Amino acid sequence: MEKHQMKQLYQDIDVPKAELKNVIHSAAVRAGKEGAVRRRWGRKLINGFAVAAALFFLYLSSGLFMPSVNTAMGNIPAAGQIYSLFQDKAGSALFKSNLVTKLNEKAESRGITVTVKSVYYDSGQLVYNFIVDNLKSDEESIPFQVDYKDTRNILSEDYDRTDMKKMKDGRYGGQLRLFTDGSKLKDGDKLPLVITKIKDIPGNWRFTLPIKKQKSVSLEGTKAVNVNNGLYRFFDIRAENGTMGSALLYSVDFHDAAKNDAISIDEATDDAGNHYEMTMSNIDLGSRKNLPGGGKRVRGQTQFSKPIDPKAKTLFITGNLKSESEPGEIVPLKTKLPASYETKHHHVGITIKKIKQQGRRVIVNYQFSGINVSKTDEDQLMNVGESIGLGDTKKMKTWPSLDEYEKGYYLKGNKAKVTNLKTGEMESVFELDDSSDNDYSLRDFSFDSYALYVNQTAMNTLAGDSKITFAVPVRPADGK
Repeated sequence: MEKHQMKQLYQDIDVPKAELKNVIHSAAVRAGKEGAVRRRWGRKLINGFAVAAALFFLYLSSGLFMPSVNTAMGNIPAAGQIYSLFQDKAGSALFKSNLVTKLNEKAESRGITVTVKSVYYDSGQLVYNFIVDNLKSDEESIPFQVDYKDTRNILSEDYDRTDMKKMKDGRYGGQLRLFTDGSKLKDGDKLPLVITKIKDIPGNWRFTLPIKKQKSVSLEGTKAVNVNNGLYRFFDIRAENGTMGSALLYSVDFHDAAKNDAISIDEATDDAGNHYEMTMSNIDLGSRKNLPGGGKRVRGQTQFSKPIDPKAKTLFITGNLKSESEPGEIVPLKTKLPASYETKHHHVGITIKKIKQQGRRVIVNYQFSGINVSKTDEDQLMNVGESIGLGDTKKMKTWPSLDEYEKGYYLKGNKAKVTNLKTGEMESVFELDDSSDNDYSLRDFSFDSYALYVNQTAMNTLAGDSKITFAVPVRPADGK
């Protein structure tokens, strides 16, 4: 890869927020989600990476993860095609088994007709399929927005369903998926929603839709589990068995330094020898609530690929730390050295030993500490070293986020190398000029007015094992 291509890759990587000492949630946590503002019946929502709205209906954008599945539906009615379009394996199976409730709820606005064709509920998921007539477009995928009225705070939207897709006959199909606690969802309830925009066309496609539940069984879990040295507390953990899958519901307290972390539940096994793959996971089924002492609380839900074996007595849960977020440090190049900083999560440290300028290059020597060097490889150290940025000190403190930096005043990346793997010693070289693209060169660089940006979220990845594990007893909620 050419030097200018590599530098541009660095520039295109999302970076944490900066304010004063600045920071930030990790780029992995915020990727592509900052600043999206959605309106719903008198309420506003700001989408951040793992901050989903916990309320009835949303217009659907993504925070859940769903692997690709190949479902061949063949020549079937439009209602069935939608399951294939959205790779909905559970919906396809229920459709083939005649376990999907057919609907024909229509709404017309601006000459466009939306018809809700079917609904199903299974293992914590309430799903509506709809088709759109009289919409002229050559696009294969079209966004839409939904407003909702939240009265019970029991549903959360699936953020993967942001678009409707073109079907074989030229019409568009869409899917609205909501995650919920089945024990609180009543069959026969009515759900009001309004589609307010299709593509760039505002409208008023208003529905009151029935809730139709499949047979499900609630399983009693456990009250509380502390994991990762008390950084996270899972509680009110319950499972629900459905026809095609199962759902694990829980709440999580993120304590102290961990309050902005992102975690996931990835898989489970049981004491009967079964393995359960995660098909979707949303660690935030609600806005984070502040806790006394500085932590935060969210509701979460994870969907598994099959029902939990009734012979099982215990589920063994495996999760992952997706990002352990911490504020970064702005370190002026003129700082008295050595200068040391340490993360609050794992006390991973960095000591900056030497900073010097050689022509149009800045060279930084530093050392990581508090890491298990026997388990840390050279690539890991280089990746964290490359996350150190270089920017104008005053501007970094005023930018709303380092994602919104001014070109010519910030370098997101550098060329890092390990000088001593056993001791965690490193060197980073910042090239101030890019001969291929002047936009990626620093303007008016001055050693006195520039600073390093030390990404402490990235430093936490050097702590070692990122796994979350705990056990949950499962038994019928009535105790039988």
